[in-house]
Amino acid sequence: TWTAGTSQNPAVAVDSSAGIHVVWQDDAPGDKEIYYKRSTDGGTTWTTSQRLTWTAGTSRNPAIAVDASNNLHVVWDDDQSGGLEIYYMKSTDGGTSWSASQRLSWTSISPWYPAIAIDSFGSLYVVWHDWGPGNNEIYYIKSPDGGTTWTSTHRLTWTSGSSTFPAIYVDSLDGLHLVWQDD
Repeated sequence: TWTAGTSQNPAVAVDSSAGIHVVWQDDAPGDKEIYYKRSTDGGTTWTTSQRLTWTAGTSRNPAIAVDASNNLHVVWDDDQSGGLEIYYMKSTDGGTSWSASQRLSWTSISPWYPAIAIDSFGSLYVVWHDWGPGNNEIYYIKSPDGGTTWTSTHRLTWTSGSSTFPAIYVDSLDGLHLVWQDD
């Protein structure tokens, strides 16, 4: 990046053709927004940065994943609705164009730091931490159809401490693995 603002919190994914896809937050436009660029030659050259969010709020903490059909899936937290929520968008053409953003969480508190993983069937798994119950806990939502529809949100942790910064991974047998920080 070469901006007058601060570029932070990058996330990267690689498609089946070795294309590199990067998202990050940048405050060059005055508030934090999500940006994207890609390289199809191993990082030697890159496309021009593409701004993905255009909200009056703060868009930050993006995560990206690529499915078996090379569709790109991005999640982030955003306060465009008046409080932080988790949002999602998809590209089916290698990042040239993107779907409209879709709100995934509906809380009155603070969902932050989403992570995303995809299984071999194209199901999407998104996790984040949320202060909703009075301390941070980990929450989960799934899309069984590549981002078209989503299940209801499920709370995964029930601790007396603060469960934060989840990471999720799908192994070669489609097993889900979740780790997080907890005090």
